[in-house]
Amino acid sequence: MNKRQVALGLLTGFAGASLIPVAATAGGTEADAKAAIFAWLSALASHDPTKVAKVLAPEFQILRSDGSGYDSQTYLANLPKFKGKPEIQNLAFGANGDLLVARYTLKLEQKIGDKPVQTLAPRLSVFRKQGAGWLIVAHANFAQIG
Repeated sequence: MNKRQVALGLLTGFAGASLIPVAATAGGTEADAKAAIFAWLSALASHDPTKVAKVLAPEFQILRSDGSGYDSQTYLANLPKFKGKPEIQNLAFGANGDLLVARYTLKLEQKIGDKPVQTLAPRLSVFRKQGAGWLIVAHANFAQIG
C-alpha cells in the first residue's frame, strides 16, 4: 500500500464523519462552515506563522498527498504559499456541538516547498469552536504536489 492509497483511505473514513447531522448549534450553517474555512485560508494567505498559529488547535495535524504530515509546531515552518482568492466548491459539512467537519474542493494557485500544487483538488478540514472563532484541528490536502 502506497502513501496515496493510505491518504485516500483516510479521506474515505473522514468523509463519513462529515455526514454527522447538522445540529442547531454554533457552526451549523453553510455560512459558518465557509467562515471557518476562510479564516484558515486568510491566516495562510498572510504567510505569517504568528497569524497561522492563532488558528491552529494545539492538537492540529495535517496530511498532504505526498504523505508528508506535520503537527501544529512543525507546520509553521512548512507553510504553503498561494496567491489570488481561493474558491470553495462542492462544500459538504457536518457540525455537532463545537465540532465542524468540512469536505470541499478548493481552487487555488499554490506552492508547497517551491513546488507547484494541483490547482483544483479535494480537501478535508476539521474545526473546533473556540470563543467567537474556529481553530483548525485537522486538515487533509489531496492536491498533487509537483
